[in-house]
Formats: sequence, C-alpha cells, structure tokens
Amino acid sequence: MKTTIHRFLLLSILFISKLCQSSAVHEDLYVVPSPVIGNGDGTLASPYSSLQQALQHVESERIRTNTTSLSRTTVHLYPTYHFVNTVHITQAHNRIRLTTMTEEYATLFDELFTREKSHQRLKQAVISGGMPVTGWTHVSGNVYSAVVPSPLFVNQLFVNNQRIVRTRIPTNFSEYLQYAAPLNDSIQSRYGFQYVPGQFNYTSLSDAMVIIYHSWTESHHYIDRLIPSNNTIFFTNPSQYPIGEFTQQAQRRFHIENLCEALVANSFCFVNETKTVFLMTDGSYDPTTAQIITSVQEIVVSLVSNSTTDPVRDFIVDNIAIQHGAWHIGRTEQANSASAAFLTSVAFFIANATSITISNVEISHTGSYGLRLREGTSNIVFMNSLINDTGAGGVWVGDWATSPSILANSNKILSNEISYGGNVFPSAVGVLVFRAYDIIIADNSIHHHRYNGVSVGSQNGYDESFTWKILIIGNYIYTIGQHILCDQGGIYTIGIQPGTIIHGNVIKNVYSYAVYMWGIYLDDGASNILVSNNVVYNTGWSSLFQHYGANNTIVNNVFARASLIEPPHPGDAFPDGDVRIQLAENHTSWTYTRNIVYDVYQGANHSAYKTDPHVTSISNNNVYFNPYGTLLLFGPDKVPFDEWQKAGHDNGSVMADPLFLGDVNQCDFFTVKPNSPAAELGFVNLTKPSQWSPGCDDGGGEAQISNQFYRW
Repeated sequence: MKTTIHRFLLLSILFISKLCQSSAVHEDLYVVPSPVIGNGDGTLASPYSSLQQALQHVESERIRTNTTSLSRTTVHLYPTYHFVNTVHITQAHNRIRLTTMTEEYATLFDELFTREKSHQRLKQAVISGGMPVTGWTHVSGNVYSAVVPSPLFVNQLFVNNQRIVRTRIPTNFSEYLQYAAPLNDSIQSRYGFQYVPGQFNYTSLSDAMVIIYHSWTESHHYIDRLIPSNNTIFFTNPSQYPIGEFTQQAQRRFHIENLCEALVANSFCFVNETKTVFLMTDGSYDPTTAQIITSVQEIVVSLVSNSTTDPVRDFIVDNIAIQHGAWHIGRTEQANSASAAFLTSVAFFIANATSITISNVEISHTGSYGLRLREGTSNIVFMNSLINDTGAGGVWVGDWATSPSILANSNKILSNEISYGGNVFPSAVGVLVFRAYDIIIADNSIHHHRYNGVSVGSQNGYDESFTWKILIIGNYIYTIGQHILCDQGGIYTIGIQPGTIIHGNVIKNVYSYAVYMWGIYLDDGASNILVSNNVVYNTGWSSLFQHYGANNTIVNNVFARASLIEPPHPGDAFPDGDVRIQLAENHTSWTYTRNIVYDVYQGANHSAYKTDPHVTSISNNNVYFNPYGTLLLFGPDKVPFDEWQKAGHDNGSVMADPLFLGDVNQCDFFTVKPNSPAAELGFVNLTKPSQWSPGCDDGGGEAQISNQFYRW
C-alpha cells in the first residue's frame, strides 16, 4: 500500500514539474491500458485507459473552444499491447503526435502492472487489431484447443510474436496438389475443376479454403459442393480467370487450407460450428502461458478525412507498432486480382491527408497490406520503419482507377525494411504504386516477397496512365518470387510513365515457379522511363526485359549472372538470355548504352542481347563478357558479336573483361578499374547501397526454404 501511494505521489510530482516546464502551446496526454491505473483525465498522474479516450479528449476540447488549435498534442502510449477496435483519426485530430512514452515514465507504472499481472512490457507500444486467445486446454500430445467468441472466424494466429501456419494440404509446404482437368463451360470454369479421386476425402470441408495458382495471381475459394460421380468440385466464389487458363505457369496447382486432419507442428485449424481453435505446438511453448493473439480488425488505424478539401493535416506517428490486421473474404467474393488489389482494407489506412510523418514504426503480423496511401494523400513521409510478416504486401500507393484531381502525390517511402510478405496472398507486392505522381521510393530494403518487389503503374498499353514521375532510387531488392508465381520482376513497370526513374538499385535473386522472371521488367506500354546505374544479378531469366514500350533509356547499368535457372519442370521454357526486347513496333523501343553485361552461362546457344525481328533500338558503347568462353549471341537471328555489329548494332561496344575491382566470385560487380574497357567507353562507377552485402547466393541454395508457403 505504501509503495502504491509513493508511486502515485511521484507521478503527481512529475506531472506538476512537467506542467511548469511546458509551454502554453503544447499538451501531453498519457494512455495506460489498465482499469486500475487508467480511466483518469489523461495526465501523467491520472492517465487515460485507452487511445480512443485520448482522441475523444482532443476532439471535444477543440469543439468546446471552437478552434482547430495551433498547439501540438502528444499522445504517449505505455509500451504494451493496446487492443483496439479500428482507431479512427480524422481532421478533428490535426497536429497530434502519437508515440510511445519514454522509458522514464513507463518505468513508473511497471510495479503496479507487476502487481496487476495484466500487461506485458514491450519495447514500444503496440496498437493491435487482434485479441488474445485464452482458456487453452490440452487435447492430446502437442495439441491444444480454445473456444473464441461467436462473431470470430479465426484465420490467423500469432504465438509469442510469431505467425503460426493455418493447416495446409499437402503438409509439405513446398508441394502442391494438381487437379485432373479444367471445366469446359466458360462460366463453370471460373467456379470449379475436375479433381483427382481422393483429393477431397476429409471429414468436413465446410470451413476449408482452396487456393488455386494461376500465373501472376492465386485465387481463394470456399467449397460449395462436390459431385463424386464425375469428380467435380464447385466453389461459392469465382476466380478472375478461368481455372486452367495459364497452363504452363499454373500447372494445375492448388492446395487446401484449414483442415484439422492436416495438423502438424506449429499449425492451427478452426472449426466454425463450435468456434474452436486447435493448435499443435512444436513442444517449445505452452499455450496456457504463451501470448497468443488472433487478428480481428481489418483496419487497425484509419487516418482519413471525409472531405477531399479538408484533409487530416500535420499528424506524426513514431516509435509505435501496428499489428494484427485481419483479412476477410466473403463467401461469394472474387478473391484474386493483379497485385492482390481486390483487398480493400489494410492495417494502416490513409486517405485525404497531407503533411503526415510516420517514422520508426513497425507494421507487422497483418492479413493484408501494411500501409496504404490512397486518394487525396500528399506529402506523406514513411521513413526508417519496418513492415514485416504481412499477409499481402508492404506499401500500397494510389488506386487502380482514381479521379486525376485527387491522385496520391508527393509522397515519400524512405529508408525502410519491407520484408517477408505474401503470407496469405502471395500475389501482393513489396511496394505497389498505381495511379499517382511525384512518388519517391528510396533507400529501402525490400526482400522475401513472393511476387514483384516494386510495381508501378496500372494502365496497359499507350493510353494515358495517370502515373508519372516515380523515382525508384537506391533500393536493395532481393529474394523476390521465391518459386511461387510466374511473370514477375524485381522492379516491374507498366504503361506510359514520363519522368519515372529507376536509378542506383541493387536487385538480386528473382525466381518464379516456372517461367517469366526478370530483374527489371518493362511491361505493356512501359515508356519514357530512365533505367540507370542499377546492378541486377542472379535472375532466373533476363536481368532486363521489355515486353513493349517506347523511348526508354537504359544507361550505365551492370547486368550479371542472368538466366541462371534450368527449366524447373518438364516442358518449361528455357531462359531468354541477359537482356531482351520482345515485341517490334514502329518506334524506338529503347536506347541502350554504357552498360556492362557479365554473363556466367556455360553452354551453347545463349543470347546476350535478344530481340524479336524488326525491333528498333539504339545500342552503343556496351561491354559484354563471359569468363568461361561461352559464345554470346545477339539479335533475333542469334548471330555472333561481329556479325551483330556489322549489321549496324552496338557501335563502339566491345567483348572484353570489364575488370571489376571487387571479387566477382563474391558478386561484387559495382566498381571497375580505371583501365577498364567500360570506363574507357564512359561507364561511371556506382555507389554501393548501405544495406547491400556481397555473396553469390543465387536462390538455388535457399529454394528449399524460401519456396515453402508461409515458412521462412
């Protein structure tokens, strides 16, 4: 009792001292999620018990004083889990800073929390869209069960801050089932397929989900009915494409989730009829004492104004975590699209907002994307933060079809780590930009995603794209694709994009399931793009690929160790070479100059520069080299270098060792010696990104690990 009184007095003294030191234009509110300590007036001595109370305080005070307030209000959160319904931040909350309270203040509450035994002390405050799952009982062996409240459908589970896998068949997560045949009817083919006898012989399929792989997407389906007489399955919700349309890319792959017969160590299943979660541990933790959380809220934090002319302004979020965003698919909802863009909810959702700073924030354990900057956003800075373990992708900017008057613009994504995405929806992207302009994506580490690392644009062909001036600079992008989907790139662009620059990035380890895997991928109509000073290596197919486009400039890049992958399956196509333009058009496709191609292919019939017939391009002053003496071939007819030059191509280019200063056996391709033939042709040495580390791991050695769905 004396200790509690002492703590209270100390808090009061600190509060009075802080009042004396504060200026009249600054307010501090404190949030401690405890029925014993909280439920006060927001002061240090008597904090609020919820973030919502603090936000309501700000809103009511500004209404009472009839002002939007020029003062800055800082909301200090105690470093523990703050379980919330969606937190709604509006223009009524302008000029707020949301942060974790200092170590000094947090320590004052620790003893009381120790007595209460209700809160786990963390490094920073966590705003969680989940809820703890408690009341676990032992079933048998390492299997435990718990019952959750009736509204919940549990499809994500996190134990001691780690994602636990929903059960999957095949239980070897590197393997797939293959259906027997697609359906011939044009409508039915989007709703089902003909299965192999025995593939669905399980006790109950009512809560199961079937995930089907196409090419650059996967689709998620609930089961409607089985017709055993002809081994046909129908789903309640359709696929975007006819199932089986992409024969080579999909290879009839699918898997089944949420069957309790498939429990393996560190996996769970959910029986909706009894609202029971079954969890099999690996024996290293006890569910009765572990912190186990399931996601509930699809949007954890919403920073949105209801007016495009009166946006949320001048809001700061720093030194907190946002976790446990949920995912939900309706039983009749089409659940697949390019870049998983059918998802409408993300953990941290921002729209109609300007002058927002987000720094030193962790967004993790989500079912969808981590952060979305939608229409009406400008001058948003997301920096020095971590997006990790997402169900979909990392950052999503803009929308597929937004009015030009409210396009996302002038937003910056700087110096973040965006990693381990696609755990539920592998077709999602590390950083996705649709209609937007003046966006900077710089100095980020983007890795372990199952589709594109960075994807920019949403308009195929040469129609107006409403996407321009996207700067992708100095990023380290690696371990992309991971042998899951097809038709992808480390950096992917589509449509006309004047002012877009891809500069100074390092891209490595890009591998698809079967075909179409490129380092930098200029797809349908990608035009007016500058690709400069990048290093691209360890790609399954070409380092650089242009499907079709106009007036792109490819200058001063290093393209190395391309087309490394052998056809993974019988009938898969062979890689296409080092750099490639596919379609011929009646304009210049690109200007290609002062690049280094360092080829390590050992074999015959290998293209260093591949084009289809009649492609118009300008190439000069490039250096090509293969240390193993492989004959490098050029152009649509695959001719030797001297014949290629005699035909008027690659004027001033040479076939010679570029003389790298670094160890090529450690993939140090950045710097050439002063006497390098590349330097003599004007090649300028590149700056090494701070995140990059040497090493020639080409993805093959890690394939057995990173190929596993969900697992790392």
